[in-house]
Amino acid sequence: MKLISENELSEAAECLRNGGLVAFPTETVYGLGANALNPLAVAGIFSAKKRPNFDPLIVHISDLRQIEQLFELPINAAVYKLAEQFWPGPLTIVHRKSAIVPSIVTSDLDAVAVRMPSHPIAQKLIHEAGVPVAAPSANRFGQLSPTSYKHVAKQNMEIDYIVMGDDVTKAVGIESTVVAIENGICTVLRPGIITAEEIQKCLLDFEVLTPEKNTKLVSPGLLQSHYSPLKPLYYLDDETVLTENTGVILHKKEDGVRYSDKTIFTSETGNLLEVAANLFSSLHRMEEDAEVNEIYIARTTEDGIGKAIMDRLNKATFQYRS
Repeated sequence: MKLISENELSEAAECLRNGGLVAFPTETVYGLGANALNPLAVAGIFSAKKRPNFDPLIVHISDLRQIEQLFELPINAAVYKLAEQFWPGPLTIVHRKSAIVPSIVTSDLDAVAVRMPSHPIAQKLIHEAGVPVAAPSANRFGQLSPTSYKHVAKQNMEIDYIVMGDDVTKAVGIESTVVAIENGICTVLRPGIITAEEIQKCLLDFEVLTPEKNTKLVSPGLLQSHYSPLKPLYYLDDETVLTENTGVILHKKEDGVRYSDKTIFTSETGNLLEVAANLFSSLHRMEEDAEVNEIYIARTTEDGIGKAIMDRLNKATFQYRS
């Protein structure tokens, strides 16, 4: 594993072309990338992350024309509408795949998930590599998503390069919204910063669905248990008993309230954009604090972006609620 700077991207790009693994920042979380058209390289992602091969990957591109290589033709017109409105950015589009996409990328499904990241390092790396890049989050499967190269390094995965960059919490901080396009329906498979309401405004002629439960893993991030820290994580409620070894994560600071030394705020004002951006980094801080044995976290509203935040929290706390 080698840490490199943005100025050394050509080295990382060559690694991707040659079948290696590169961790790099996006505006959502750090991704672990491989040449999406090289099945052996993609297999390396599953091996490094200890990721089950039934969980499909997202393919990242740097040029809209690349979708004509990855998606089956003709491409639904809604794809271009969404791309014009939200790309580059934190939106992933699922569409029937072309024959060139290896089955290992899609877990043998006939559709592939694609997005165009807006982070300048990600864009430059993918462009210089000259290939579409399959890239799930750069962490061991099921654990906290990384928002810093330091979060990636502590995973001790067998990868070739980690591209250093600013913490992605300055941008979005949680994974992209994922939508599937089929016939006249757009289904939100995974909520994110881009909401169903925004998608509906873009696709006036489409019905936008937000199912409560997805029965098929047609997209990453749909498992019930996911995004979990290495320490027990519970929801904070009125019956919670706090000890000196309990870490607390809140989303708003109240005047006149005395908080313990083990309290972290994702936002001081309850701003949901700030909450989303700081969610994973706050959990990482608690995970790394040797004096914290268990973590309690407050819920947020499920309106707008809150739906995406609660989606991550419900998955992160799932194993301790069942």
